[in-house]
Amino acid sequence: MTWKAMTPSEACDLMDFWAAAPWPLTRDEVLRLAVDRFGWTIEEEDGTAYLMNTVSNFTIPDVSTIGEDPLSYLTLRISDVIREVTPESTAFLGDAFTLAVREGERRWGTASLRDVKGTTIASWTTDSGGQISFSSAPKSLAARFETPQGVALDQRLGR
Repeated sequence: MTWKAMTPSEACDLMDFWAAAPWPLTRDEVLRLAVDRFGWTIEEEDGTAYLMNTVSNFTIPDVSTIGEDPLSYLTLRISDVIREVTPESTAFLGDAFTLAVREGERRWGTASLRDVKGTTIASWTTDSGGQISFSSAPKSLAARFETPQGVALDQRLGR
């Protein structure tokens, strides 16, 4: 079985782009930026627009965008979703995660690492007050950018 994952540079470049964006931005502004910059697509269901990373050709292309005005965070997969966990898939995801974190540490400094219910999360605080994280779960890898406004909201809510 062959699986796909973003290269470490691609994943970090993606997060660098969002970290450098002129926050605060609305959800609609983020959708337009993603289409213009990355060639992603917007699909609509029941009158709601959804962002899709169709460029990477991963098994699940959805990009989660939470918050309207301003956006709080966006999350996307940076690998295929593995249907059946095997020693080979575990090694593949582990290697891809390690390389992404290594590239992140080269760019952003030492990662803060934590384990949440079997998912390993490496995170960095950006100069703008946002947060970048890569997560490794048994079936896939994901990247998340929490906007400075999302970080402030979480702090106010005690998270």
